[in-house]
Amino acid sequence: MNICICGIGKAGKAIAQKLLDTKKHCLCLVLTRDGSADACKDLGQVLGTAFLDIPVVSIENCEETLLGKKIDIIIDFSNHTASISLLKISEKASAKLVICTTNHPEDTLREIRDFTIEKKLGVVYAPNLTLGVNLLMDFVSTLSKMLDTDFDFEIIERHNKNKSRITTTAKIISQKINRGDINISSVRVGGYVGVHEVTCANENERITIVHESFTRQAFANGAMMAVDFIQEKRGFYLMDDVVDALKKNNGIV
Repeated sequence: MNICICGIGKAGKAIAQKLLDTKKHCLCLVLTRDGSADACKDLGQVLGTAFLDIPVVSIENCEETLLGKKIDIIIDFSNHTASISLLKISEKASAKLVICTTNHPEDTLREIRDFTIEKKLGVVYAPNLTLGVNLLMDFVSTLSKMLDTDFDFEIIERHNKNKSRITTTAKIISQKINRGDINISSVRVGGYVGVHEVTCANENERITIVHESFTRQAFANGAMMAVDFIQEKRGFYLMDDVVDALKKNNGIV
C-alpha cells in the first residue's frame, strides 16, 4: 500500500519511522500545514537522516503530487482543522483516510461521517489510537454494565504539561462508562506521554485499571492497525470497530 502521512510532529515522525523500519507499506509522501518550514524538503532532512526521496509538501499544494503518487491511504496526525480538506483530497485521490486528530466539534464529525457515507469513502476516526487504551474502554464499559449503581467511577489522566485539558480520550472513556457526569482529574507534569486510570469502587471493594503509553510508538502501532483494517473497506468506522475486528480474528466474542 502507498501511504501518505499528514503532519510531521512527534506522532507523525513515529509513524513515519515505523513505516520506514517495517517496510510493510510504502511511505511515499508527507503533507504539512501551509506555511510550514518543512514544506519542500525531503523527509530525510526533517528526520535528520539520509536522503529518502520522500517529498514533504504543504496541504495547499499537494494535489498534483498526491495524485501522481497514487496514494492508497492517508494517515492524518496534523490538526483537526485540516480534516475536512483532507477528506476532500482523499476523495479526489481515491484514497482511504485514517483520522488520528482530536478536539473535533460535533458538527465537524457529523460532516465527516455524512460526506464519507455519501461519497462511499473509507475512513477510520481514531482519536484514541493505542490498542491498550481501547481495551481499557471495552473493560470499563463492561464493568459499568455489570456493577451495581452503588459503585462510583473516577478517571485520572496524566500527560505532559503542554497537553490540553481534558483529553478527548478521557471524554470517550466517560462516555463508555455511561453513568452521567464522571469526575475527570487532569495531571500535567513532567514527561508523561499518556496515562489513563479508571477506578470504580463501593464501600466493600475497588477495581482500578491503568493504561500508560511509554512512547509514541504505541500511537504508530495503533495507526498501522487502522490502516490494515480500512484498506479493503468503505464506510465510516471508529477505533472500536478496529478492536472488534481484532477480537473476532482472535476468537474473542
